[in-house]
Amino acid sequence: MGLLDKLKEQAGQLKDSDKVKEMAEKVKDKVDDVQARRKANDLLTDLGRLLYAQHTGRTNATAEAEIARLVAELRTLEDDGLTVLPEQG
Repeated sequence: MGLLDKLKEQAGQLKDSDKVKEMAEKVKDKVDDVQARRKANDLLTDLGRLLYAQHTGRTNATAEAEIARLVAELRTLEDDGLTVLPEQG
């Protein structure tokens, strides 16, 4: 095998390696997105429970602090680019 053939083979392997890296990065981004959406859904569920308890007079002393924490976490997710709720229009 000549030097040119070896170089072509190595270039092909590098090209394939770049494709694998690109695909792995896309998969990681998708997994991160799914995890962020799941976290947002969990936070919204917890927030809904607290608001329901609040409106039915069944909250405890830490409810306000917990609501503030949940809202802060949701805002952080939004600041990171996740759409938590659709825009009102």
